[in-house]
Amino acid sequence: MLDQLSPRPSTVASRYGSPHTAEHQLYVSHLLEEGRSPKTMADILQTMTAIGIHLPLERAAITPADIEASADLWATTLHHSAKYIHYRKTAFVFHATNWMRLLGRLHEPRAVQPFAVEMDDFLQYVSSERGLAPSTVQHYRLFVGEFLMWLDRDGKTLLEVTLDDLSSYFQTLSRRKLKRTSIALHVAKLRNFFRYAESRRWCRSGMDALDAPRIYRLESLPRGPQWSDVQKLLASCAGDRPTDIRDHAMLLLIAVYGLRSGEVRHLCLEDIDWEREIIHIRRAKQRKSQHYPLVHEVGAAILRYLREVRPRSKRREIFLSRVQPYRALSVGGFSAMVNKRLHRLGIVSVCYGPHSLRHSCATHLLAEGVSLKEIADHLGHVSLAATQIYAKVDMPALREVGDLPLKELAMYAENSQRAATPIQLRGSMESLHSVAAISLGGLL
Repeated sequence: MLDQLSPRPSTVASRYGSPHTAEHQLYVSHLLEEGRSPKTMADILQTMTAIGIHLPLERAAITPADIEASADLWATTLHHSAKYIHYRKTAFVFHATNWMRLLGRLHEPRAVQPFAVEMDDFLQYVSSERGLAPSTVQHYRLFVGEFLMWLDRDGKTLLEVTLDDLSSYFQTLSRRKLKRTSIALHVAKLRNFFRYAESRRWCRSGMDALDAPRIYRLESLPRGPQWSDVQKLLASCAGDRPTDIRDHAMLLLIAVYGLRSGEVRHLCLEDIDWEREIIHIRRAKQRKSQHYPLVHEVGAAILRYLREVRPRSKRREIFLSRVQPYRALSVGGFSAMVNKRLHRLGIVSVCYGPHSLRHSCATHLLAEGVSLKEIADHLGHVSLAATQIYAKVDMPALREVGDLPLKELAMYAENSQRAATPIQLRGSMESLHSVAAISLGGLL
């Protein structure tokens, strides 16, 4: 393998003569599986040669400090510009760290997590017994972990915590200028944690009596750009550049189907049935799956990306990064892409992430006369209560309600409340196809 990447006999002989050839081969195979090109591999092999010379590979355990010291030593032998030396040092540290980690020889001191036993026990409870989604468990890890770190810095145990301490903690949060909704989210997570902690007798009783900012149900409006702005956004990435082809297909999926960011990023090759023209969406939030008709324009955009742009990779996700190693787009990467494109067009919106386009899709469908039930089916909501927020921007329906007598208005509210009870929403394929066609029609 090394002789294919390094055709010069002297280079091959030096590498095969090394006592660490097997380790080289293992890391090279790992990089090739990630989809690195031969040109990139030739550059990496030069860095690996320097690592083999300057890093004490004979040691059983290598620390990050050893890697940094070796990189500094190697940098003194380079006679180039400061920018080039910084680039080479960064590559040295990156590949040495990943190489040693792959071999299981990297000794990384772990940061001490305060109250680690209690934290792990609580996360196991919310994950296994309450059955919360992984993203929700991660929110608990972040919010509760932040509080426990603050508590550890204050030198207190859970048994010593009082409501005054919690008040002091939330005062520190308020100084960060968090919104009411963010503070309310922190309170909700800590309230659940202390309820569990009280059941395990880790803390005093009554610690869940936390006051949170009042958040009224359905108090906000859908936070998406105007539909005309969504049209501009899609038109801006209708070019022939590889990034435009990929981004156009991803944005079209959100605009037409109202998908969430994770549902687009985790869409896999096997999720599209090209023969039956069906797209399979995994709803991680509701732990269910939903099938949509694959409208022609969306299918054509995805097919063009697969044929012309998508790099060769063993990964099953459809949309991959444009740089090696090829990966599915991260949450931050996808959000940054949408954010930059909206700001570049000068579009004014309350939110600039991918989820704002989901709101725009629902608002547009409502303006086109689609019922809330059909919109709920289209968005994958399991309760009409989650879709009711869009009724606030349905001006014709609001005028109709405003013209009702008070007695009929009370009956209307009672019927609406009864309709908001949780139900299993599926929607027929014909209904979903017609809704997708309405959404797509506004983009052409």
